[in-house]
Amino acid sequence: MFGLLAIADGGLEELLSLGGFLGSHAEFWLWMTLVLMIAEIFTTGFFLGALALCTLLTAGGAVWFSPSWQVAFFAATSIGSLLWVRPVFVNLLSPRDVATNTSALVGQGGTVVAQVPAGGIGRVRLSNEEWRATCGAALDVGAPVKVSAVQGNTLTVDPA
Repeated sequence: MFGLLAIADGGLEELLSLGGFLGSHAEFWLWMTLVLMIAEIFTTGFFLGALALCTLLTAGGAVWFSPSWQVAFFAATSIGSLLWVRPVFVNLLSPRDVATNTSALVGQGGTVVAQVPAGGIGRVRLSNEEWRATCGAALDVGAPVKVSAVQGNTLTVDPA
């Protein structure tokens, strides 16, 4: 195995120095970091950003590692980054669930516009809309209420 690494080092040496254009292997990995971060700006999902983190770590390790070990280190850190670092960032950056439609009504306050008998149906105004409403207690017109649940087009309200 070490014989294969020695043979691979010759070709990788040429690749990582871009034919002698770069002064060190660390420069190659730092340029790769820059390219991946710029590309990440135009994509979503923090996939390239997770790889850019690995190129940065490999640039730090380029001082001690041979070219073939640098590529192996990059591959190993890439797998680790995609499995553990990327999910953390995706979770932090993804939008939280936002209540929509009738589920957004739960917790809102309103006013009784047609008497709600105990266990019966009345009418409640939320913002500028009227809704059918039911409550365990009797509610008079003008009483403030708070929505506790929605079933179909009927609100379950509690006195506020």
